[in-house]
Amino acid sequence: MPCKRCLLEDMDDEQALYALIQSRIALLAESDKVSDEAYRHRVSICKTCDQLLGGTCGQCGCYVELRAIKRSMHCPCIPPRW
Repeated sequence: MPCKRCLLEDMDDEQALYALIQSRIALLAESDKVSDEAYRHRVSICKTCDQLLGGTCGQCGCYVELRAIKRSMHCPCIPPRW
């Protein structure tokens, strides 16, 4: 059963998927990414959200770590949490 309040990086059985997401993040241009501080702030908010389910967002179905790093993205909740 997936961990409901975990990001992919926190789940031992999802390390291959986490590695794939990290490789996608590495391909993004630096100008398309938020700062490390902003990223950590965003994922810390997501970790407390009741919509987080096994590393994905229950609102939109995205992988939270990938959405949180992108400068152009925002939280899909209404109202957005970040």
